Amino acid sequence: MVWTMDRDRPTPAPESALQPLHRAEVWQQPVATDLDPQLWATQYLGVLRDLAVQPSWISLAHIADPPGEVLLWMGQHLYRVNQRLNEILADLLDCFAPAQQPNVQILAAPLAPQAKVDGFCNDRTQPITLMVDPGRIVPADWPGLVAHELAHAIAQGRRDGASESDREGHSEPFRRAIAHLCLAQDLPLPAPQLEAAALRYWPPCRRNPQPEQFWLGLGNLDLPGQSAPGG
Repeated sequence: MVWTMDRDRPTPAPESALQPLHRAEVWQQPVATDLDPQLWATQYLGVLRDLAVQPSWISLAHIADPPGEVLLWMGQHLYRVNQRLNEILADLLDCFAPAQQPNVQILAAPLAPQAKVDGFCNDRTQPITLMVDPGRIVPADWPGLVAHELAHAIAQGRRDGASESDREGHSEPFRRAIAHLCLAQDLPLPAPQLEAAALRYWPPCRRNPQPEQFWLGLGNLDLPGQSAPGG
């Protein structure tokens, strides 16, 4: 399977401020004790589809059908994954002066194989929404996954003479943003002569050979409060 975090997409929805449930901090909290975890997870999937570049990119069909086991794990544990992704995002944002930091949020999402992406940046929401599938990449390399999508958000905000097509792709604005992030976070630096096609895969990340295991709660995660598989 080709690893790509490209953000080719159809005409986006108009930019709009997010409703309360569409804000990432809501989904960084454990499910309320009086709420069914599967219902929480179902609501979460609805939020993801609202924020996605294409709603059909959000899917559990390739993981489990029926999805009850996945929904239960998501309802009980996914907030910890979102907490970890938000910590990574905060570290990456610290590489920039406050005035240069984009207003951005991040959410974990089960992305359908047909989407052919491991993550994307939707700059038509406010704050900008980054969405990544942490099941596809080993946890140690999540910073690289998040850095790639954050670089898109930063490139989108740069209006210093770059065309819209340049800001949306993997050309010079993206190159500058990802190089800055990689240097600050001790990630592999892209070579100056690296072509835009190769930047689609930068920084290099190790793939999880069984991504569906992550969403079933069988992955080898090291998150605060995360029980061992079967625990």
